[in-house]
Amino acid sequence: MWFHLLAAAVTLHAYFWGAGLAGLALPRAWRRWWWVFAPGLGLALQSGVVWAGAHAGLPGTDRYAAWTELLPAGLLVAGWARRGRWREAAAAWRPAVGTAALLAVASWLLVSPMTAGTNVPTTVSLGSCDAADYAAGARVLEEFARDDRTGFLGEPEVAHEGAAEYFFEFWLRLNHFSPSAIIAHNDAILRERPPALTGLTGAALAVLNLPAAVFLVRLALRLRGVALAFVAGVLAFSPVQAYAVYHVALGQLFAVQGIALLTVAVIAAGRCGRPWGFAPLALAGFWLLAGGYNMLLPVCLAPGGVWLIFEAWVRRDWRRAFRVLLMLAAMLAACGALFPERLAGLAERFRLLHQFNFGWPVPLLSPEGWLGLVHGAGLDPWTPGLRTVLLTAIAAAWLAGVAVAWRRRRRTALAALALVVPVGAGWLILARESRVRANASYDAYKLVAVFQPVLVAGLAGGIAMLASGGRARRIAGGVAAAGLLAAEASAFADLRHAASRAPLRVDRPLLALGQFEADPRVGSVNIRIDEFWSRLWANALLLRKPQYFPTHSYEGRRDTPLRGEWDLTDSPVRVLPAAAGDFIEVNDRFCLVRADTPGRVRCDFGAGWHGTEISATGRWRWTAGDAELHLVNPGPAALRLRLTLRARAITPRNLVLRVNGADLATRPLRAESGVADFGEMLLPPGPTVLGLHPTRPAERPAGDERMLSVALEELVLRPMPP
Repeated sequence: MWFHLLAAAVTLHAYFWGAGLAGLALPRAWRRWWWVFAPGLGLALQSGVVWAGAHAGLPGTDRYAAWTELLPAGLLVAGWARRGRWREAAAAWRPAVGTAALLAVASWLLVSPMTAGTNVPTTVSLGSCDAADYAAGARVLEEFARDDRTGFLGEPEVAHEGAAEYFFEFWLRLNHFSPSAIIAHNDAILRERPPALTGLTGAALAVLNLPAAVFLVRLALRLRGVALAFVAGVLAFSPVQAYAVYHVALGQLFAVQGIALLTVAVIAAGRCGRPWGFAPLALAGFWLLAGGYNMLLPVCLAPGGVWLIFEAWVRRDWRRAFRVLLMLAAMLAACGALFPERLAGLAERFRLLHQFNFGWPVPLLSPEGWLGLVHGAGLDPWTPGLRTVLLTAIAAAWLAGVAVAWRRRRRTALAALALVVPVGAGWLILARESRVRANASYDAYKLVAVFQPVLVAGLAGGIAMLASGGRARRIAGGVAAAGLLAAEASAFADLRHAASRAPLRVDRPLLALGQFEADPRVGSVNIRIDEFWSRLWANALLLRKPQYFPTHSYEGRRDTPLRGEWDLTDSPVRVLPAAAGDFIEVNDRFCLVRADTPGRVRCDFGAGWHGTEISATGRWRWTAGDAELHLVNPGPAALRLRLTLRARAITPRNLVLRVNGADLATRPLRAESGVADFGEMLLPPGPTVLGLHPTRPAERPAGDERMLSVALEELVLRPMPP
């Protein structure tokens, strides 16, 4: 239950920050829709206050966040003090109640899988490690001042990125500032820590995006009643957005709100002829993008801009379009003046995107996927035959709906075209690139995801327009809408099921690393953790310690010479030093070994291993048959070591351990995890090959293309007296 209460608190906190501002900033005729725009305005104001606090040199939101609550409280009083404001607010109570119910259901469905297996709020992910990056930024903004050079924050050789010399500057200039700022601020108010709130913030952002997205459909295509409810359902239970929530893509979810606000601002300003009344919405939209996905600023106005051109052509009124563009240019300039580092860092962000191939291959989302017609937790397309049928049906229904609207109300038909065609053109470019660049499909997913409210407004709205008219057309449209929602709900359920068994989780063994941040024995740390998720979370949990990385782990975490006093490792192979004071066992997953221990034995994985796998119950590494471990004894004398091993086999078999080709011992392994003691071994000076030789061939289990033999969970080498 605490999960759901925290998610609701984050959601309501955004409303609290934006309700008064919406009452003051919106034109009088739009004040009844305050609940639509309060989330976006609240997120923009909340992150803007953290931006101001960082630039003022304040020592983190933990120290000043409570005082900033006076700002939205004052705006709320001022915004609702005018005569008749309560009457205006009550004028749209029916859609407000319906939207609130939709938000509550969507929040419960998104959050409930995160509660599986734990009663303590934590962060889970289906594969992306972005959550740890956001959590590190949240700690920076929550606990440190801009000029604080404590621990990792004072190491430019590791954290230098572009023009950002220190880790704090990296968050202000290049990384996704606003999502981490929201986590930091909510942490300070709700008395939580980033591991608890980072994942829940994704669910809250997805829910907060719904009011503006649904209102965009109402405004652009003038849908009402059942047709609007259908489109709202498509948006609320979209697998495309759930995929972002369960991969903790917070910057992407911020961008959805920003693009929705900007598109609404353009359409509203273009229709009413008084664009400056919507300048606050445009400014908030620009800041939401600049503070998160600033690389979208060059294309964020594509749908709204095309709509503006169509509207000016129909009205034969180009002056009105020019006034709207002037207002947008002024708000973009104001955003640049208020948040200069975010626009100045835009060129560097594009250089980083060109330098590093971010993301991972995602199945290319064609138009049926834009509406959520996918299956499985990986957004996989349906079979080629069914996919062709779905594509044909959607295209035919949408074109027919646009044709119907063209005959009745040309401006509505043009709006449907304007919302789909520009984004579709960008998707086509990325779809062509996906043939030669694997991660272009990831970029295409990001494009579809951030513009999905616009795409759904155009596509589903066009299909809904087809259902208007005679009884037969309404029945056919209703059946098609029900089928689309059912198919989308199936994919949404697949994602919820996968999230309940998420392989990446901030569990207690990982959180235990944080206790060494204040441990005086540990001065500095080499992060020699192989598993990416754990490596980034270790960085986030140990920011007050100097840290060094053997690999370029992520933006702002460069590989450098390992100057740390201790090696922090998660290797399943543990070679214990002779002196007890040179080893600290954190738990059965992590340990610290003093880096300069004399005669310390090194161990690396050789041939015959698959990658590390983790689950809620543990971690392991499969062999593909025979496998090798490479040991190095740097001392002049041989060492006596006792070897114990915890492992399981794909099917029962014996395991022979060999030292430089000579058999050491043979022990039986079962299909269940167990510990085997292989006795003592003599490790000569220099390199040694420790071979694992199963007595039965490797097997290919059902549903897996790999050949598997032995799953190593832990191997311990303990020094014995000479």
